[in-house]
Amino acid sequence: MHQLNADVHYPLDLVGIFAFALSGCLLAIRKDFGIFGTVVLGEITGLGGGLFRDTVLGVPPVAFTDLGYALAPMVAAALAYTSHAAQRNPMVCEVLDAAAVALFSVTGTLKALHHGFAPLPSCALGIATAVAGGAVSSVLTREIPAVLRWDQDLAAAPAVAGAVGVTALHAAGMLSLTTALGTGIAAFALRLLTLRYHWRSPRSLMWRAAPGTGPGPALAPDSAWVPGTHREPGPVWAPGTAREPGPTRAPDPALPGARTAAGASAPPRPPGLRDPEPPLRICLPRTARPRQVHGNPGLPLSDSTVQLRLPAPDGTARPR
Repeated sequence: MHQLNADVHYPLDLVGIFAFALSGCLLAIRKDFGIFGTVVLGEITGLGGGLFRDTVLGVPPVAFTDLGYALAPMVAAALAYTSHAAQRNPMVCEVLDAAAVALFSVTGTLKALHHGFAPLPSCALGIATAVAGGAVSSVLTREIPAVLRWDQDLAAAPAVAGAVGVTALHAAGMLSLTTALGTGIAAFALRLLTLRYHWRSPRSLMWRAAPGTGPGPALAPDSAWVPGTHREPGPVWAPGTAREPGPTRAPDPALPGARTAAGASAPPRPPGLRDPEPPLRICLPRTARPRQVHGNPGLPLSDSTVQLRLPAPDGTARPR
């Protein structure tokens, strides 16, 4: 077990740190971080899970005893700043994150087993090692960690698969270098499948309930309806039929710039009336897709918003 830990742990740790750090650096670039902030976020993303693992195990963190652990995120930051292909392809972060999560789940579980942890705590520590760095980086960039969201294509699936696979192989006495690497590859492939087919975890019953019964402000009770009786449906408009026009509103002569028939200025506005407000700026969250930022049409945002065209005061449609 000790020889297997020495053969597998260090090289896989470096690869996982580099992949995690590169993913964090690309996230920092999309958030318009400076060079220092990008390096810091890369270091936290790459080394956060290992620091948590070593703290739980009660051993000196290898991030402070081995120079390679500290240099890998710096190399990743330099690559992220100079690689245009990585910046313009949003799937690069997803693939790198999947690879790092799969590797860290294997190495974290191996190290916990090597230090005498029971199978279940070792599995839990392996999962925590795999997701801790990405969760911290998401919090620092003001995003909800992907492992906590139902619409992120089972982001925690490779961590669970890798940790459970290594623990099961150890309990069966079949853990070796080949099987450990195979478990990591299988966990990575599982994550790619979830991204390809958008497999997601089910939502709670409260969110899957019928409209009007889920979370949100309660509707005002209808005094004409008694619970337990049948409610008559309201009028339904059929496409292709005429819809009754709503009431029209005459222009307010007291608006700024309005003129009377004689051409004189309108009388002063009565007290209590406000000037018309400009159109609201509405931002709706949506899934990530490329959008132009700072003149770079190839730079995507992970928490970008939908731009709506609302009528301006002059009647033209402008992006908001």
